[in-house]
Amino acid sequence: MNPEAKGAGFLSRLRGLLFFQPEPGGISVAVWAVVALLNFSAQIIFRHHLAPGEFGTLNTALGIAGLLSVPVVALSQAFACYLAQDHPAERRERVEMLRAVTLPAMEAAAWIWGVASIVITVAILNPLLHLPRLALIFLLWLILFVSLGGFVGLIVCRSKSWRIWGWLLITAGIIRVLIAAAFAGIEPWAELGLVATLLSGIVLLYPLLVRPEEPSMPLRQVWDGLRDRDFLLYLGATFSVVLGLFLFSSADRLVAQSWFGIVNDQNLGFVNWGAFDGYHAAGLLGRSLLWGTQPLLWILFVQRARLTKTTAASLTFFWIYLGILFAGIILLTMFDDSLSRLFSGDHDESTAAVVPGFAAAMLPLGLLQGMGMFALASRRYTECFVLGGCAIGYTLVLYLAGRQPALITAYMFGGGLTALMIVMLVGIIRWGRKQP
Repeated sequence: MNPEAKGAGFLSRLRGLLFFQPEPGGISVAVWAVVALLNFSAQIIFRHHLAPGEFGTLNTALGIAGLLSVPVVALSQAFACYLAQDHPAERRERVEMLRAVTLPAMEAAAWIWGVASIVITVAILNPLLHLPRLALIFLLWLILFVSLGGFVGLIVCRSKSWRIWGWLLITAGIIRVLIAAAFAGIEPWAELGLVATLLSGIVLLYPLLVRPEEPSMPLRQVWDGLRDRDFLLYLGATFSVVLGLFLFSSADRLVAQSWFGIVNDQNLGFVNWGAFDGYHAAGLLGRSLLWGTQPLLWILFVQRARLTKTTAASLTFFWIYLGILFAGIILLTMFDDSLSRLFSGDHDESTAAVVPGFAAAMLPLGLLQGMGMFALASRRYTECFVLGGCAIGYTLVLYLAGRQPALITAYMFGGGLTALMIVMLVGIIRWGRKQP
């Protein structure tokens, strides 16, 4: 074979991978990588310039906003993935009804859940996590409403061009980096990080400002369109998987605030802010393995969701995902000190000491992330709901027992491994029952 033709074929496949849309109307892998790099850069700037303890508090607040966004994220993903699938002829009328109520349903969900989130934050989350200042809570609410509006804007972009959404995400990432670089040294507080996130997130509301005016749809009509058993089951499974993936990847950064980010009986009135910030920096390095490999799982999701039965070819990107995950864990363990210096500028013992524990925990958590996406793509609803239930149990274990950075990473590994075994056991039992 002509070497030039072989090289051209490789370049063509590489280009197809980089610009592949992981979900219908979503952004490409290349755009995902650029956005992730911009957000990672902003976090490095914040770590360098924020006052002791503020970097950890900032990440806790962002984690709360992410947790509260889960229901609307799940609804958005359920609409995108369910409507993109092939449906029998007898269900096409119901599917078209769902398509017609997608935007009004997202708008109603954003408003209703936004108001409910205020109550949840005041009544449950803040008493458990103890954000230190009232201003953080107000900024968190503003970020949440902007985020929910952004997901409505995503629905608008899906009906037009996914490229618009990709450029908006890149623009938002650039704005956040510029604000961090310009003001973090002047105002070294967590509020500055939240303001940067808020101002950059406003960019994502652009699709709502330019969309054509449409007649409003009564909530009763929206509910009639949504009231479809097959879709609601799919929505429940999607919510369970999205919640599970979020908790397995981020529950520890919420728990860290309550155990060693505030004054309590365990630390005898003294908070080691260096350890607190170092823990969150190490956690960001570990979580980057999960977040950075998600595009590969979305490609797996798209390929598997089109099939009625799993084939060897449909699992190609699952094996690629596992290979990259293993390689990332090894590199993170080998270069823990060098990577820690990205955040401190010199040797940061508080970060470097926790990185190996995070690297080990990413193995079972990464496998759970892959199994969750595969279960949803193949409509294995039982495994989806078991995954969500295990994630809630995992969070409770961390909250009750994660008293120290080293201890919490050990429970992350053990809890993740236990959840992985439970999900696999349920899958094996269900598979065995179907065999003759």
